[in-house]
Amino acid sequence: MREVSIRFSGLTGQGIEFATEILAEACVLKGLNIHTYRWFPTIVRGGYTFSEIRISEDPVKALADTLDILILLDEIGLRDLEGFLKRDSIVIVDEDFREVQLDAKIIKIPLRRASIETKSRSNIIAIGFISGLLGLDIMDISKILEKKIKKKELLEFNLKGLESGYRIFLESGLPDIKISGTSKVKTIVQGSDLVALAALSAGCKFFAGYPITPSTGIMERLMKWMPEVGGLAVQVEDELAAINMIIGASYAGARAMTVTSGPGFSLMVEGIGFAAMAEVPIVVVDVQRVGPSTGLPTAHEQSDIDLTTHPSHGDIPRIVLAPSIIEEYYTMTVDAFKLADKYRCPVILLLDQAYVMNYYSIDVLEVVRVSERKTVYRPRGEILQVFPRYTDLEDLPSPPLEGYLIVASSVEHDERGLSSQDGLVHVEMSIRRMKKLRELEDNPINWEVLGELDACEAIVSVGSCRPAVEEALSKIKDKKIMHIPLKQLWPLPRKLGEVLANIEKVYVVEQNASGQLLNLISSKIPKSSEVKSIRKFDGHPFRPREIYHEIVE
Repeated sequence: MREVSIRFSGLTGQGIEFATEILAEACVLKGLNIHTYRWFPTIVRGGYTFSEIRISEDPVKALADTLDILILLDEIGLRDLEGFLKRDSIVIVDEDFREVQLDAKIIKIPLRRASIETKSRSNIIAIGFISGLLGLDIMDISKILEKKIKKKELLEFNLKGLESGYRIFLESGLPDIKISGTSKVKTIVQGSDLVALAALSAGCKFFAGYPITPSTGIMERLMKWMPEVGGLAVQVEDELAAINMIIGASYAGARAMTVTSGPGFSLMVEGIGFAAMAEVPIVVVDVQRVGPSTGLPTAHEQSDIDLTTHPSHGDIPRIVLAPSIIEEYYTMTVDAFKLADKYRCPVILLLDQAYVMNYYSIDVLEVVRVSERKTVYRPRGEILQVFPRYTDLEDLPSPPLEGYLIVASSVEHDERGLSSQDGLVHVEMSIRRMKKLRELEDNPINWEVLGELDACEAIVSVGSCRPAVEEALSKIKDKKIMHIPLKQLWPLPRKLGEVLANIEKVYVVEQNASGQLLNLISSKIPKSSEVKSIRKFDGHPFRPREIYHEIVE
């Protein structure tokens, strides 16, 4: 086999995510590609949860359409299986489970009995069994456990449990499912790792944030790593404090960033408007989740498109970027800091929970370094003066400007930053602020058109929908369809309208109920084109088959 998909399912507190992590690390050591996905509720113990891992010789970025192996640690895991199991799928259950009525191959093993005998847990027994089934090196898995479990006695129990599960597989008589790896070891990452690393690469020296799922992982990494590069990362009392502190830090000369999710971003919009008026460069990361209000805090959705592209009252310059593959969580975070400095405005990174919280295998990451902010110095002896920072001059420096007075105000102002109530000044400054981003309309960041360039049908997708769209299109042989993964949501690229000008049918793929991406790009779609909105908003990412059915059937 070239690929296998596995789901651990049961109750929160049974170590289901831990089991997936262990397998994922063992697979990348073997040179295999992996992609994981986790569904979990907001309660710590007792709620229904599952975790999937797709393992392949080839690169994989989307969820699998079906399951090859299902491990049930509790009978609650029988939920949400319609369409996922095949007749040759293997379902592993405890020997004491009631009769399981599934059209698949049921394998009963002593999960609970073995965990009691070894003083470990059922998830560890399952890891040992699966490692034998997949032909993974049991010594590699033992070393991974040694790194993760620091208490000596607990480690010994788990190593015994691992060996017991492996022995149960050997005694089962099942043939192993070997997937050939490579000698090239992969790197396993989450999107949160790449965003935090990219911020440091871009010279970010100040971070302020408040914990909120699913963005907290980025904050935790920056709190750990920022001091190592001479920066400062602080956890503050709320999102209002976070946005205003990064504005202050940027005004003082430091590249600065905050991360949040939809509810927190809503609290930041006034500060974002101030940063736009005062032309202070900041980077704001919004990791989307299901809304409105508290919504489903741990689930996946793309319903902050409206909020982030139109975040504040008035006409404000802003840039909104939405990475579409996991590697872009690094490159486009670096881009965000560059663009904030160049255009002196807020840059918003619109991210997906599916990328931020799950694990992916990547090849070697090419780390970049961004030069320091440009500054200017007043010659000694000159009279202190206000620097005319709000002008059309190219490559304007950012604060601090040694020897100059810099004024940043939330009210309308002239080119020196001095407040003005003159309507003509407002007209002049509004036009100047808005035209800053025209260059990005003509030259969007990371613009791509994939697939058949002479096609008469096109798909426009956003964020993590891209891999599922690409895999679905790879199975469609009788249609020519181009694919535009839109990564610059504001300002909208002029090229989008140009590419779609002669398209007969446009599919817009997104994950929200109201069609926010479709509404955003509607001005770029010809009135003569047939439009089909493909939406999903059940808290789970798209699977390729879902998009395939929408296009073909």
